[in-house]
Amino acid sequence: MESKAEFIRKKLLEFYKGSIPDYVVNAGKSHITIRQQETPFTSREYVVTICSVHEYFTSESDKDESELAGMTGEPNFIYKLALECLRWFKFISPEEFK
Repeated sequence: MESKAEFIRKKLLEFYKGSIPDYVVNAGKSHITIRQQETPFTSREYVVTICSVHEYFTSESDKDESELAGMTGEPNFIYKLALECLRWFKFISPEEFK
């Protein structure tokens, strides 16, 4: 029997078409952990949940900097990341989005 971790890894490979990006640390049906480089020598991991993506899309306005699950950055970058996370959640749990 396939473990949950093996199942998620296979799904990540399928979602990312064979190559999981380095910034994706972990994932599940309701979260995806993203590593963001903060300085040339340090990085930080952020757990993005379905709720944090929902909050992002319902509260974003025109700002110089955007925020997703505690991660801040240039609005276009954060938007693309939020959209990628949303697509992951729809991919891994399609029944939740019917």
